[in-house]
Amino acid sequence: MKRRYALLALASAFSAPLPAHPLDGASMWVDGDARGEGEARPMVKVRPGAQAHPPAETAPSGKSPALFMTVFQENGTRQVTLDAPARHTAGLESGARRRGAWTVALGYRRETLDFNIAGPDGVPNILSELEWEVDMAEIRVNGEWLADNGFFMTGELAYASGFAGEERDSDYAFDNRHGEFSRSYAKSHGSTDSRVSLGLGWRFPPRRDVGITPMLGYTYQEQDLRSRKGRQVISTSDLTPFPGPFHGLDTHYEPRWHGPWLGLRVDAHLAERFGLRLGVKRQWFAYHADADWNLRDDFEHPRSFTQHGHSRGWQWEVGAHWRLSPQSAITFSLERHTQRLRNGTDRTFFADGQSSTLRLNGVNWDSWAASLGYRMDF
Repeated sequence: MKRRYALLALASAFSAPLPAHPLDGASMWVDGDARGEGEARPMVKVRPGAQAHPPAETAPSGKSPALFMTVFQENGTRQVTLDAPARHTAGLESGARRRGAWTVALGYRRETLDFNIAGPDGVPNILSELEWEVDMAEIRVNGEWLADNGFFMTGELAYASGFAGEERDSDYAFDNRHGEFSRSYAKSHGSTDSRVSLGLGWRFPPRRDVGITPMLGYTYQEQDLRSRKGRQVISTSDLTPFPGPFHGLDTHYEPRWHGPWLGLRVDAHLAERFGLRLGVKRQWFAYHADADWNLRDDFEHPRSFTQHGHSRGWQWEVGAHWRLSPQSAITFSLERHTQRLRNGTDRTFFADGQSSTLRLNGVNWDSWAASLGYRMDF
């Protein structure tokens, strides 16, 4: 019975020995009788550590080098191309080449804002003080892009609507909140908060889920804080409503914050599917607010008073993602915002066309939020 022998050699574009192949060192003998007399099948043997031979054509850039075998037979040689074994990291490598992402998130936001003004000539030093606490449902859309050289862009659109909360309004006759002659409470549901923010930075190193990114950017934020269903609890004759509910209240206080910020973001890839993000921003905002006190007949409408000033604040963020696939992930984030304004101006407009300017002692805004989202890489 005639037998033929063939030698299988693995080759690539490199001259070094190839990594271990699943067939490395294996031998297979096939009896010619298995295919019928006179049709003897050659023996195929894989030789460990076979030296590579330059292929006729190199693989395109970014792809694995081609693998082929040379079969030596009595009538010459022939080459057969082999399919390279799929790597278990193929999905991760595909994700690593993706440079952009969109994230849509839903969450809860809790906001607190208060301001107080002084009386004429600063007496009393606190004449009127208002505070809103609002529970909100929020939707956010984030986008980001990382270039091959590390240049980074990010943007965010957010909208929140209040479903619960309360507003307090107190007036004082003497300094340091003494002689409170009026206090009322109202519902603050229906308040809204809208925000757009853009940022640019540079990531070191320029990798998708790992790196440190110094950034600068600009934010514009607009709020509409409402007061409805009023209830008077401290009353003074001829100056305030009688104690108890009063109807028709529908006031609007509309602050706008805008200005630049500097930030730092740290991304860490802690496991094959899990990543963590930490961020901090220092903000410098210009402040402007318009208000309409609809039950005050002595005030002008729809602009009863305006406020101006400049604030400084911070924003902190902790985020995480769990990758579902190379193209998608579930995200979670916690945020904290603060803004502090001191020594602004408050200008009141009266129905008779007159106006007065008072000192805006301060505005304090605090907010924290938690959200769950879905990220799509591209």
